[in-house]
Amino acid sequence: AIGFNADGLFEYVGNAFNNSGNNAPSVDYQNAGTFVGKRFTSDKTAQRVIANLAFGSDTEEIAGVETTNSGFDLTAGLGKEWRRGSTRLQGFYGADLLLNISSTSEKISATGYEKKTTSGLGFGVGAQGFIGAEYFLFPKISIGAQYTYGALISIDGEGKITETGEDEVKTGKGSSFGIGGVGVSSINLTLHF
Repeated sequence: AIGFNADGLFEYVGNAFNNSGNNAPSVDYQNAGTFVGKRFTSDKTAQRVIANLAFGSDTEEIAGVETTNSGFDLTAGLGKEWRRGSTRLQGFYGADLLLNISSTSEKISATGYEKKTTSGLGFGVGAQGFIGAEYFLFPKISIGAQYTYGALISIDGEGKITETGEDEVKTGKGSSFGIGGVGVSSINLTLHF
């Protein structure tokens, strides 16, 4: 099964009954830019795969000064899901283990001058529990919502700053630990194959 955030579809249907105008229906990532897939191992259990690979680069020039920002982010995870109920309405719960790797850089350049700031490699490990429910509109199509709660430990490696005419400066290392608040996936549309 694969899941999508279906808020756009419900807005489209809702706007069809009023005068506020309507754009084409759309779907988005179920969890903030992340692909979520499920492989059912039985009627009541599923293995979950979470994946996101993002690269980005942005360049802006103002008054002869060019600024380029770039970044890389990889999130991957595996999880287990258990289900309750045998009718169209089913509850589910489980846990995911997550891994994240990221890096960013910024370069500012003008005639005869350049400054580059590079972050160290960021590495994070986390776990999240989830609980939710889905209703099968059709045998292979369901809508539902999921709530998550998790913890994350992250370590940021040493970065550096290089600037024309200056010595290289090392930025400090860092680490953090956080227990997240409840996250909501909004309304999801799941297609089962």
